Amino acid sequence: MDTSLDDKVPIDLPKSVCLALFELLTQSYEAWRKNNPNDSSAGTLFIEAREFAQRKALWRLEGALESTLPEIFSSNYSELLSEAKQVLGTQL
Repeated sequence: MDTSLDDKVPIDLPKSVCLALFELLTQSYEAWRKNNPNDSSAGTLFIEAREFAQRKALWRLEGALESTLPEIFSSNYSELLSEAKQVLGTQL
């Protein structure tokens, strides 16, 4: 299985899901930033999906990722996830 972490992965989601996710992530980041004005570390960021539409959008994203990424079912998934986190931790 080719597992290049630099490969682009297209995700097909309805615009309504994308808009709801964008707003949810933006609100979550703004709340985090307000509580951490001088903190550029990887502190905890909570995503509070209080509305059903927000939760449904997150479920749709999860489903799209699950159906797009065969690595999720790989026997070395834990290693791939660890490597991915390491790559993301070093990128700006």
